[in-house]
Amino acid sequence: MANVSLQTFLLPQHHSFLGTTGIHDSSPSVVLKLATNTSASISFRIFSNTSSSVTTTSTPNSSTPTPVTPAARADSPPTPSLDLLGRHLAAGDYRQADETTRALLIDLAGESARCRGYVFFSEVQFISTEDLRAIDHLWREHSNGKFGYSVQRRLWEKSRRDFTRFFIKVGWMKKLDTEIEQYNYRAFPDEFIWEMKDDTPEGHLPLTNALRGTQLLANILTHPAFEESQEEAAEEDVTATTTGQSKDENKGRERPKFMRDFKPDYSF
Repeated sequence: MANVSLQTFLLPQHHSFLGTTGIHDSSPSVVLKLATNTSASISFRIFSNTSSSVTTTSTPNSSTPTPVTPAARADSPPTPSLDLLGRHLAAGDYRQADETTRALLIDLAGESARCRGYVFFSEVQFISTEDLRAIDHLWREHSNGKFGYSVQRRLWEKSRRDFTRFFIKVGWMKKLDTEIEQYNYRAFPDEFIWEMKDDTPEGHLPLTNALRGTQLLANILTHPAFEESQEEAAEEDVTATTTGQSKDENKGRERPKFMRDFKPDYSF
């Protein structure tokens, strides 16, 4: 009963009161005995015929306690939304936009993903076409068409769905300064590019976590939301083939030695 106000005891139950002038009820079932101290608080002791005394304290001018709901933490992240994503992108804050995109995918994938804190590849199907297209549209709109899932889908198809080729093309892997051609995965987040510059690779953002493999990314890129963009890319390839201007110089060539059995292990 500690830390409850005196009024809490008096109003609902009309307990008898024992002060310094005498007893107002000849045989109270519960007696409250008041005392003051130098801290300007009031202490009282409860006496009962059937129980031992309990001491508690009330501050002056206290009122009936009101229920207190837990306050939101000041450092808690804002609720992910398309509006929030648009604001980050419009401000050129691509790092925060990437975080918001990741949070949006978790929220849109369903309750299980929200409780878990990440998306299973099998849950991508639960994200609506409209939502994925809206996310992609914001990225393309605020990057002059350089970023977005549909951009990544096009580059992935041009890489013949070879993820290592794709990672190199979008800059998720960096070339090492060695005599032979070697690449390594960028370290998250410092080695990724969060500014829009001339040399920022096309399709570099948004990032998709592939720590558990590439199935999540593959399911995003093959989502029905991006089928139309793939049809447009296929038409471009047909045109390039008929004019003899193929854009894929590596087509038909064997995979470079350094790319063989190269397993993705980046953790962003």
